[in-house]
Amino acid sequence: MSEGAEETRTSEEQQEMDDKVISPEKAEEAKLKARYPGLGVRAGGSDFLKKRLQKGQKYFDSGDYNMAKAKMKNKQLLSAPVEKTEITGDHIPTPQDLPKRKPSIATSKLAG
Repeated sequence: MSEGAEETRTSEEQQEMDDKVISPEKAEEAKLKARYPGLGVRAGGSDFLKKRLQKGQKYFDSGDYNMAKAKMKNKQLLSAPVEKTEITGDHIPTPQDLPKRKPSIATSKLAG
């Protein structure tokens, strides 16, 4: 029983020693935090970044603008439900698959 207690003490002592020995990176980080206390506090980023993101996306030229516009249209078309009654080219249509022709109002001379 005493051996287990000694092992926990040694691990606790080891942790205390590790805490006392500071790596150079942590020391530099502590110096920077002391010098600039407000650094890294904001979760959403800087005010400048927030302002730039609120304006919306800027485009290099009209081609970039038109490409982005076309992508948005494609996304809207893909999200729209597709009707199953349309023949989309999945198979070769046969005369039986084609819809019946609507009778025209004016009769044709060729029809008979």
